[in-house]
Amino acid sequence: MKTITLYLAVTGTTYFDQLDRFQGWSGTPLTPAGQQASQTLGQQLATVKFDTAFASDTSRGVQTGRAILAAQAGPLKLQTKAALRAPFYGGFEGLERSAVWSGFATKLGYPTVAAFEADQTPTEIQNLIHDHDVDSLAESGAEFWQRYQAGLAKIVAATPDQGRALIVVDPAVLRKLRFDLTGQLATDEQVAASTVTIVDKAGDKLTLR
Repeated sequence: MKTITLYLAVTGTTYFDQLDRFQGWSGTPLTPAGQQASQTLGQQLATVKFDTAFASDTSRGVQTGRAILAAQAGPLKLQTKAALRAPFYGGFEGLERSAVWSGFATKLGYPTVAAFEADQTPTEIQNLIHDHDVDSLAESGAEFWQRYQAGLAKIVAATPDQGRALIVVDPAVLRKLRFDLTGQLATDEQVAASTVTIVDKAGDKLTLR
């Protein structure tokens, strides 16, 4: 049974983050502060010897991954995979998140946006976006997670037993994973930009440190 350790590093802050916009497959580069925070995270992880390193093929994923790996003692290539992208929001890409959540809350009869958000799992949120996308492009919750798990399987296959893999993730990915492992909605602090979450994988079992 293969056992590996996954270091899930959240992408640095982008301009879409700063503007509170949906960014799944689209997005903008890291802000200067986001780039600096990613470099700082790399320095904090400099003593961890990674065997493999992966990110999505989005600009924020690549920039974050390269900033982190710049602090590694030895050369390690960042491998990019489309399967590791955040959920695809279709026609919602680039829209203001707070306006969309407010519209959903009102339509579904919630008194506040906070009440709406507290009552939705990550999968339910993605399904709402899928069901209300007038362009019919957004992924459903199941479609997103099936795709992402295929990407994770490739990471596991490429990482040696007892090895360590760096994976640059989007907040939405980490929210889904944390909910699956704990049954609780993640706080904003737990999925904040330029932070790292460690997960141990033994066979098919994932354990959150």
